[in-house]
Amino acid sequence: MGQTADQIRELADLFAAMSSTVDDYRTQHFDQLGADERLRLEQLFQQLSDLHDQFTALAIQDTLDGIAADLDQVVAVTSEAQRSLSRLNTIAEITKLVSAAAELGSDISIADYGAIPHALQDIMQALPKRADH
Repeated sequence: MGQTADQIRELADLFAAMSSTVDDYRTQHFDQLGADERLRLEQLFQQLSDLHDQFTALAIQDTLDGIAADLDQVVAVTSEAQRSLSRLNTIAEITKLVSAAAELGSDISIADYGAIPHALQDIMQALPKRADH
């Protein structure tokens, strides 16, 4: 599962690199290219960029499939974090919670399976303490 996500992400990175190369070429040779050539390179750049996005989405889906057993906890903790934002009073509290949530999202998007439980714990620690507990 993790290896598949890594391979798909590598493929996404390759398409991103190709799209960047095409765009760089188009930009560097803009005056030398005809309107049809510029348009075709723009279309190819967009197609390669779209493939990058699609492969990235597949890699993220593979990661989500890999953490399916923990997904309920991820959703519950993230939902509580979102609801808690309105109860936070200082920029430090907001920053701590949002940073922890962003780290969780990043860990999921890059398939860092070992970091996901730690990121969940960081969010839970950043949640405001309720008076009713």
